[in-house]
Amino acid sequence: MNPFVHPQARLGRNVRIGLFSYIGSGVIVGDDVEIGSHVIIHDRTWIGDRVRIGDHTIVGKAPMRGKGENTPPARIGNNVQIGSGSILYRGCVVGEDCFIADLATVREHVVIGRKCVVGRGVALENHIHIGDRVKLETNAYITAYSRLEDDAFVAPCVVTSNDPFAARAPRPIAFKGVHVKRGGRIGAGAVLLPGVTVHEEGFVAAGSVVTRDVPVKTIVKGVPAKPYRTVPEDQWLSNLPPRSP
Repeated sequence: MNPFVHPQARLGRNVRIGLFSYIGSGVIVGDDVEIGSHVIIHDRTWIGDRVRIGDHTIVGKAPMRGKGENTPPARIGNNVQIGSGSILYRGCVVGEDCFIADLATVREHVVIGRKCVVGRGVALENHIHIGDRVKLETNAYITAYSRLEDDAFVAPCVVTSNDPFAARAPRPIAFKGVHVKRGGRIGAGAVLLPGVTVHEEGFVAAGSVVTRDVPVKTIVKGVPAKPYRTVPEDQWLSNLPPRSP
């Protein structure tokens, strides 16, 4: 019933651990951390100060394919909140002040910047780089080898893909994810095909299927998506109120 803490784990001050939780060897936990019940924190995971981890969450899970021992440990920055039932793999890095909602999956070699939101049920596949202040809403799927730059926004149920041959080309092939540049936005239920780039502050309308790059500060919509009009100036990042540091 009581939590198990490996003798070689290091816990900071004022760490609270719920029932049936497991803290593995070499884990480092900072100060003022709250860990729920039935939580598993695998070996060598690093957790910063003032982190909250919800019930039934797994942090530092080894990849199911390949040799997990060659993947670096997971690192969770200060002031991060992780919801219940989420899985964060070895090799992921979560920056400070992030919020990860219930049932999210963050795969190996995913780097998340500062002050990001990863919504309920979001799936982040491997080898993804996410900048600062990025918001990913409920059930968005970000395919492997993608990049989302600062201030990007992804609405609920967006789907991205990285295999241009839909599993019918001879292996190996070069997978290519999507690239959403600074301030790019993707509306609810949109689909982005492999290798698509949403340029700075481009906007994909809800329900669109994007087969080509989205120009700078341009709204595209439709199936397939085509340029519709320029993003209104009052929505440009340069015209928004300054963000807190």
